[in-house]
Order: sequence, then structure tokens, then C-alpha cells
Amino acid sequence: MYYFKSTPPQIAATAAAAAVAAFFLLRRRSKDPVAQVPAGQQHHPSAMRNRIPILKALLKLLPESDSFSGPALEIATGTGALMEVVAPAFPYLTMQPSEYVPETAAAPDEQWSKHGKIGLRLGLDELACIDEHCKVFKNCVPAVALDLSKPWPTEVTEKNGSHVLILCANTLHITPWACSVGLLWGAGQALAPDGHLVLYGPFKVSGEFIGADGGAGNAKFDAKLRSTNAEWGIRDVGELEKVAEGFGLALSEKVEMPANNLCLHFTKAS
Repeated sequence: MYYFKSTPPQIAATAAAAAVAAFFLLRRRSKDPVAQVPAGQQHHPSAMRNRIPILKALLKLLPESDSFSGPALEIATGTGALMEVVAPAFPYLTMQPSEYVPETAAAPDEQWSKHGKIGLRLGLDELACIDEHCKVFKNCVPAVALDLSKPWPTEVTEKNGSHVLILCANTLHITPWACSVGLLWGAGQALAPDGHLVLYGPFKVSGEFIGADGGAGNAKFDAKLRSTNAEWGIRDVGELEKVAEGFGLALSEKVEMPANNLCLHFTKAS
């Protein structure tokens, strides 16, 4: 794909992401579609590594995109890296990005992951940074502030019972347990019957860390998280499942992902 020299780098990167999403959309029935991840360099490297495996999982877990329509919510959108590939892959979803907005500015060492290169360069806050990345997608609406430990914003709750998808990646292990409960409670309210909740990240299974290394890597990661904040840590799938059941959500599929991560697919009772 070619771009004129005058094309702003964020637009070129976003267009490249859309091209990758379209590629996977066309090949969603393939057992193992392969494409080169565009080097937009506008997001944190970990977000760039994760987004294509997550997209591939979504294309297998969710209904065919040409018949899958309605409101969709991403929780903890970050700088918009995942939204850049999900929005064009599911063009009939109305995508609502969201992000936690702290009362005080992020520490200097956290600015890169929270605001991305565009945010830092243009002096944008969390929500404005997301909007800058996603403004090229007609099915994305402006980002809203969402704190999982508090009541959800009106932009979301006014559509309670009609969301067909809620997506949350790499969040539950770096937030207090109350946020996990808040996410499942809110999803139970927001999702339509047969709606989908997809969680991505590191998880324990039956109280045990998982991975090709016997769980050693995730155990070390968990210890580091808890040393940073005693309320953080890798959550157990069984504990999440029990809480989810109380809110009308059932775990329907558990997908192994790269780097010892999982995709958890919950559905709302019909």
C-alpha cells in the first residue's frame, strides 16, 4: 500500500491497520491466516503485538461481520491500537471506545503507554488521543471516560440491554478485583440477550498459572504486579466465571493465545 509523502503518519498507520483487518475479514475461514503487522509505531509495542492475535480470535468467536450489527463497547481502549483493527473488521458495529481517566495526570514513565506518540506530540489527553486515532472510522463514536469501580457513563447506560459486544483486553490484572466485578456487573446490564463479552489477558486456571513453561513466567509476572500494587494480580478464570453467572453471563469458550494469555468468551443469557 502506498501513501503520498504529505499523508499524516497517524492516518497512514490507521489505514494500514484497516487494510490488515480487511485482510483477516476476507480470510476469516482460513485455519491460520497470516499477514504482516503494519509498523505504525504510534502505539505501545505490546499493544501492537497483541492486536492481530486478538482480532483473529474475535473473527472466529463472533458472528459473521456482515450480519453482526449494533452497539459495541471497548473497555480500556488505551491509545486505540486494538480499535484500529476491530472497527474496520466489524463495519456494522457502532464502536464505543472508553478509557479510565485519572484525576491526576499520569506519571512521566506512564505517558507513552497512556497517550501514545500522537498524544505526546500533540499534547492530547486519554480520550482525545483515542479519538485522534479512530476518527477515520465511520463506525467509531467519540471516546468516553469509564471507571469500572463506579457507575458507567450515560453514553453506555442509555443503550443498556442492546450492546452486542463488549471487549476488554489487558486490564483485569492491573486493576483491583472490584474492577473485575464492576466489569462483569456492567456487562450483565449492557449486553443484549445472546450478546458477547470477550476478555483478553493473562489468567489462572483452577488456581494455577498456565503456559508452556509450566506457568513460571506468569507466576513471576503476578509477583511483580502484586509488588507494584497489592490489589493487582492475575485473575482466576473460575472466580470470574462464578461472578459472571450471577449477572447472567456464561463462559462459552476459552481460547489459548500467544504469550501464555487467554481469550475468555462469555455470552449473555437469552
